[in-house]
Amino acid sequence: MTAELVVWDFDGVLNAEPEGEPFGWVTDLDRTLGLSPRAFRAFLNQPGQAARVLRGALPLERALADWLATQDTDVRAEALLDHWLRAEDRPDTQVIDWLARSPGRAVIGTNNPAPRADYIMDVMGLSAHVETIFASGPMGVAKPDPGFFGQIERWSGLMPQDLLLIDDNRQNLASAARRGWQTFHFDARNRNDLPKRLGIAP
Repeated sequence: MTAELVVWDFDGVLNAEPEGEPFGWVTDLDRTLGLSPRAFRAFLNQPGQAARVLRGALPLERALADWLATQDTDVRAEALLDHWLRAEDRPDTQVIDWLARSPGRAVIGTNNPAPRADYIMDVMGLSAHVETIFASGPMGVAKPDPGFFGQIERWSGLMPQDLLLIDDNRQNLASAARRGWQTFHFDARNRNDLPKRLGIAP
């Protein structure tokens, strides 16, 4: 079935997953910014904090500023955020090419705070290929919550069966499928099947 609108996940689809452990760049924070990698990992792992940031209940800049205030440093939150965004900038050029050549309407649907959503569109340049970005921070709801998909349905004015989600997370795909969406599970095994699903040449 042809989809009227394709919703592309970002991390793990348009943005390649890092090799090794997540946030591997934190290991070099002492060298790059003079900050303690161990202390920053403890900050990242504070219970419930990531969920609050992803849903926009806690602005990422404020969380970073509050943590930096506990450290012996002159680094500002803006500098740490900029370093973070650039360190997580890993475009999958092949997949972005598929997006650029796909004939239908496209948006990004991602669990990310507002600053990263802006970075994805404006600095990484994805705004050239999609109509808009649906990011959990500004939306106030994150995948796999059904409300995330409901907002996209209302914006598009389309029926669920006319929407296609491309995602690497099975829970997200299952939640969209329960609403009647078409889905494509993106992983290393079947990524090369995506061009055919989009109706383009590999």
